Order: sequence, then structure tokens, then C-alpha cells
Amino acid sequence: MAYTDLTLPQFQDQFSSEEACLQAVFDARWPRGFICPKCGHNDGYRLSRQRVVQCCSCHRQSSITADTIFHRTHLPLRTWFLIIFLVAQDKGGISAQRVADLMGMHYTTALLVLQRIRFAMGSRDENLKLAGYIELDEAFFGGRGRKKVKDKDAQTLRAKKKQILVFVESEGKQAGNLAMVVVPNANYDTLKPILERRIESEPSVSHFRTDGWQSHEVVISLGNKLTMGHIPNHLQDAEFPCLSLAITHARRFLMGTHHQFCKRNLQRYLDEFCYRWNRRHQRCQIFSRLVTACALSTPALAA
Repeated sequence: MAYTDLTLPQFQDQFSSEEACLQAVFDARWPRGFICPKCGHNDGYRLSRQRVVQCCSCHRQSSITADTIFHRTHLPLRTWFLIIFLVAQDKGGISAQRVADLMGMHYTTALLVLQRIRFAMGSRDENLKLAGYIELDEAFFGGRGRKKVKDKDAQTLRAKKKQILVFVESEGKQAGNLAMVVVPNANYDTLKPILERRIESEPSVSHFRTDGWQSHEVVISLGNKLTMGHIPNHLQDAEFPCLSLAITHARRFLMGTHHQFCKRNLQRYLDEFCYRWNRRHQRCQIFSRLVTACALSTPALAA
């Protein structure tokens, strides 16, 4: 992509028309030129005044925005691109209410656009696999917490929270890639398919550090090494420095930008947080990468 580290005036100049935005979607979908999804022929031509490309071989017409999050949108692509730019500019993201205020649109419309962008973020990280030394544990998000509560009260408070499986690469004192998944429980059968999908398989073998929860032994069945044992609360930060850092930053992200723990769409918010975390050393490329993610993600309504 030729648009990295853009200032706002540069963005406005480069994407000042619908055609410029449409061309960016085309380039993201077919960086080496058009390929017909029906016959695989590598040549086609744009039909005048339409958003379609016609194959020179089978003559099938393919919409440029089909199979993207822009499919059948009633908003101009310029509006979509400006929102994507706003999302990419701040490491803390932007709330739906702020987008609605800036763009002069209804809150529900702003929320739908942001949820589709977050869906694209999550879709890109689905293919990101973790490896090496990995810290793994569960965290609870949402509800109101108190410092000192009785055991019975603590169980009630925990039942009102969302349980999150968190695992992050630990590279000495530096954290690597991160994954956060909302789970109904921390049972063996729940954790296994998630870890199978998100952990690098052979020939590399990962080494996990977890607490004493028995279900964490699932990583051994997947061919990985495991160091586990009960860890008192006051030693959590020392034993899991990268994990504690990720959880703390995720909570600040949710409360600082969105001022809430939205249980219904929590996974979407965590997808956005992990997407930014995993690309925090490539901030100047976030916008171009996000445009590509939106162009390569199938349309999906916010859950």
C-alpha cells in the first residue's frame, strides 16, 4: 500500500472521492490484478459507472465491494474510509458516540460501522498463531468489584462477570502476540479447540506457564510443555508479567474509551484491543492494514 503514516490533510487529498476509495478496495482484494472468482481467469475490465469488473473469459460480473464489509452499504465509501482512519489514529480507539458526533450520524449507524470494522480486525487475527513461551490464565471482566468480600459474595460477583481466556507470548521482559477469547467456562473441552486453533503446532513446541487450574493440562495433550502451580494473588504480577500487563491495558481500554464493559459485544472490543496490541510496533501501517482487513473480511452484522 502507498498510504502509510498519513496525516489528516494527506488522507483527505488521497481519498477525496468515491472512486479513490473504490480503487483502494480493489487494490486490497486483488493486489496482483483481477482474478475471476468463477473461472480463475486473470483478466477483466471495469464497466463504466458501475462498481463491477467483468471477466474477459466467462463474462461474469463481480462487484468490487462484494464479500467485503462494505457489501450493500448505504453509506458512501468516503464515510467508511474516514471512520477507518479515525479508528486507526488513536491507540485507544474511538467510541460509537464519538463517531456519531463527529460524522453527524445516528448512534446505531456508527455502532454498526464500528462493529463491522472490529469484526474485520478479529478475522485477521484468527490466522495469527502464538508460539514460544506463553503465559495463560483466565480473567473476569465486567460487573462491580469490591476489595474485600466474603466467599459467598465473591462467587455472586464472579457470576455476573464475563470469563476471558487470555494467553500472550512472553519474550523475556517484553510481551509478544496476544489472544483474548470470551469463554462460557474454563473446562478442558472448552479450552482445547481454542488452543488448537490459536497455538502454533509442530515442528515448534510451545512452553506454557499457568496457575494450578487442572484444565490447563490440555496444552500437554496438544504436544506442548507446561509449568503450572498455584500462585497467590500478591505474586500474580511477578509470575505473569506480560499477562497482567495485557489484562490491565485491556480494562483501561474498555473503561477509558467506551466507559463500560459491554457484555453483549465484549468479544468485538477485545478483538480490537488484540489487533492493536499485536501491531503496536507498526502503528504507521495500521490504517493501510485495516483497509486491507476490511476488504478481505466477509460481510457480517455486529453480534
